[in-house]
Amino acid sequence: MGFPLSPVIADLVMRKLEIRALSLIRFPLLFYYRFVDDILLAPASSVRSMLDIFNSQHSRLQFIMEVGSNRLNFLDVTVIRDNELIEFNWYHKPTFSGRYLNFWSQHSVSKKIGTIAGLVDRVVLLLNPKFHLDNFIIKVLLKNDYPLNFIFENINNRLKKMIMARNRKSIVNDVRVETVQSLWFTVPFVRGITEKFSRLSV
Repeated sequence: MGFPLSPVIADLVMRKLEIRALSLIRFPLLFYYRFVDDILLAPASSVRSMLDIFNSQHSRLQFIMEVGSNRLNFLDVTVIRDNELIEFNWYHKPTFSGRYLNFWSQHSVSKKIGTIAGLVDRVVLLLNPKFHLDNFIIKVLLKNDYPLNFIFENINNRLKKMIMARNRKSIVNDVRVETVQSLWFTVPFVRGITEKFSRLSV
């Protein structure tokens, strides 16, 4: 999918296929979610006939099915049914290497902080709280050469920002906030040179 339009075309083809397939289904679906060609659904019955309907839409597009009773992997999430509740945990394929942006790479510190912030956001906003105690973030960042104090400092900073944003959201809803458009430009990061740049006022 090296061509820039490939993801868009793939999504359009899948959307057309799913509209046709869903119109042929004569039994209720409890839920249906799709991301490009990965589909998560819960039919009330007739799981096998559902696969046959999707595979009958195009001879070159054939789906495979994974059936789960209490848990199912979808993209990078494990969907777990616990009695009447649905919980989410992090899922990694067996080929997951654990590689993220290495701390010693020639990237700006802000990119490395962004890596930590992205991991924290996914854990806090996506996973069920009972899975938070698994120190996956710390383990994977240590394997990517991040110093322990840098990890903890930036995890704490991100959590503080998330709490402040949540508290500020209710205030912003009541008060009209005017934004000022600022002018800016970007330069590639070159160690020893980029640090000398500072914000310039126009």
